[in-house]
Amino acid sequence: MATKTPPAQHVFDRSKPLGEALDGAAVSRLHLRFWLLAGLGVLLDGFDFFIIGVANPLIAADFSVSAVEKGLLSAAAVVGSVFGAALLGPLGDRVGRSRIFRVDLWLFVVFSVLCALAWDVWSLMVFRFALGVAVGLDYPIAASYLAEILPSRARGRWLVAAFSLQAAGILLGAAAGVVILEAYPHVTSWRIMLGFGLIPALIIIWLRRRVPESPRWLAQNGHEQEAREIGRALVGVPVQVTDADKERHEPPAEGVGAFLQPRLFSRQWRRRTVFTAAPWFLMDIATYGVGIFTPPSSPP
Repeated sequence: MATKTPPAQHVFDRSKPLGEALDGAAVSRLHLRFWLLAGLGVLLDGFDFFIIGVANPLIAADFSVSAVEKGLLSAAAVVGSVFGAALLGPLGDRVGRSRIFRVDLWLFVVFSVLCALAWDVWSLMVFRFALGVAVGLDYPIAASYLAEILPSRARGRWLVAAFSLQAAGILLGAAAGVVILEAYPHVTSWRIMLGFGLIPALIIIWLRRRVPESPRWLAQNGHEQEAREIGRALVGVPVQVTDADKERHEPPAEGVGAFLQPRLFSRQWRRRTVFTAAPWFLMDIATYGVGIFTPPSSPP
């Protein structure tokens, strides 16, 4: 007499390993939705980095700042983003990507309000630096999240497309600056410009409220059932969490190691690091130099 296979066992036999299923899946509407929600944070970051270039001449006139203070103010958020990405980015490996997705935007909202309420140029610098930390926190988390959910054959172009949304944020910043100046042509309109970012930030927080955790992170951190559920939703077939899916290749970096990331300069990764970072560094010199530091040199 033949023995019937239990339904649960039958499903398990037809399931694919989580990593293999995610890498080989077709790009679905759910992938595109999560891509957009991650990319909107990059758009917001582009807006905030470049709105200061529009606001700087007004701030200079309002606070009577020196040339050195102008430069420090312009650079504050960019410097803060370096610390946010390097020192706080590894938090995403410990507490999860989706949780950081919400925390960093709430920090953005708080410090946008504080920037608008700043009482002198030095308080504004401090708030801009703190806001930059929140911006820097979003960059590595967005990249990690997308790299972990997107199919391997589409991963590169969709990651590039997500970070290209920074250009849309730059245009949004320029447009917001023009509209605000037309509606309120006063030297203190810079406060409205710097505070305006909280509106798109609150919208993105609401849209991100149901973004699920990365199934790869869940598998590596003992949440196998949830990893299977989210993985199945993404790929459309049952998945199983294998030992390979649960394996963490190395613990998250801490302290100085998190800031310097010495593994990127090891023999295995040195060439890729240089050929990735050098063009990006040169591009940013032109992009940030024109977008942030040129406007303040013009008379207000």
